[in-house]
Amino acid sequence: MKMTKSRKSCKCYSCKNEIAKGDLYAKKSIRLGSSKPDSVENIKGVASIVSHGITVSTKYCAACV
Repeated sequence: MKMTKSRKSCKCYSCKNEIAKGDLYAKKSIRLGSSKPDSVENIKGVASIVSHGITVSTKYCAACV
């Protein structure tokens, strides 16, 4: 993964340690919930988009990568 320099302090998603300002970190997207894509369903005659999960960007420190 490509490492990026942190502009502000944050926490590592894996080990929960602090990533200080100026330290290197990696970003990875994870999917929370079901992994199937969004779908369009007909509910009472109205087309509705049903989301089965949410994608979240997470940060990992250099030690966890």
